[in-house]
Amino acid sequence: MGQGVKMTKKEWLDEEVFRDIYGRPYNLSDVPMTVMTREESFKKQGGSKEDIDEYWKKNKHLYQKESLKNA
Repeated sequence: MGQGVKMTKKEWLDEEVFRDIYGRPYNLSDVPMTVMTREESFKKQGGSKEDIDEYWKKNKHLYQKESLKNA
């Protein structure tokens, strides 16, 4: 299986994610869940632009665009 296409930072920040209303990943608490962009999630958790940049630099190799070919 070949290597996927890397996401750009903008694509990554604009991707919709399933989070609680405070922007945190799914957990077993009683807090309602919703869909928001990854950027909104970081901001709701108090993340600064610098925090987002640092996380992206360390983890960008983990994110790839989904391919509809093999779906």
